[in-house]
Amino acid sequence: FLRVTAEFYGAVLRPEIGQVVDAIVNAFRSTGLGVYLWLARRIIGVSGTLATDNAAALQLTATIVERMSEAALSLFATTSFSDAPETTEDYFRMIERAVETAPGYVLNMNMFPLIFQAAAAALDVNHFHAQIAVLRAWAQFLGPTRRHLRLIRDSSADSHYDAYPVNRVVDLCAANGLDVAARLLLGMMHRFDRENVAEAADVFVSLTVIASDGPCIITAQLENPPLPTVCEWAQTALVQVPEANLSTADKQAFLQDLADHIQRRQWSKIKSLVSDFSASFWRRNSAKN
Repeated sequence: FLRVTAEFYGAVLRPEIGQVVDAIVNAFRSTGLGVYLWLARRIIGVSGTLATDNAAALQLTATIVERMSEAALSLFATTSFSDAPETTEDYFRMIERAVETAPGYVLNMNMFPLIFQAAAAALDVNHFHAQIAVLRAWAQFLGPTRRHLRLIRDSSADSHYDAYPVNRVVDLCAANGLDVAARLLLGMMHRFDRENVAEAADVFVSLTVIASDGPCIITAQLENPPLPTVCEWAQTALVQVPEANLSTADKQAFLQDLADHIQRRQWSKIKSLVSDFSASFWRRNSAKN
């Protein structure tokens, strides 16, 4: 309905869009209801029709994300993601759409590091649909950067990421990667719905590629081997798992396989490794329970 309205009545809505956004933000701030995040996502989807030109459409998207995020993060500061699963789902679906629509604007926003950190914390949400929304937001954060890094490595050229904030994402992963990797790995082992593990494994692989190769690629040190950073993060995460649930030998075997795949840049094998490892852990410990 909104898309049709924007298409046929764009000239009427365009001068009022600022007031419409104000009303949506104020309503969400007052109620915390996810319907206003849903409406914000729909406006982002038709921003090209509602704005006067492409630059204005991108700015409209960034404005919506910034203002709705200020209200949402304030809400999540006092309410856990699991206690507000519908709002969590709607918020991260909005973020996913915004990053897809205007990556250069959204990823470079001053408050995007806070969104990034909130997305890490939201990986602990225990609601099926909210988990999907959070994981797909992560896929949108990391997937394009992973593809751009591959293009740069394959061509040894900088032109592929001039318009995409690769450096920004690489830096955020370096600063926050331990938290993200630990929540992903432990989530796959015992918290995520089994139907969501494949998406979580994809995100883990993207994070691994970015943390392992990203710092060297963006500094044009293409001859350097992958960094062992993710192995260190995984080791830190697995320390939290009691010996009764996962033996030291199993932890070491997993970490050795992970290190070998990273050094050989066998990214697809890392997805199989973490998927099989988490499935095995789940089966053994479900049987115990």
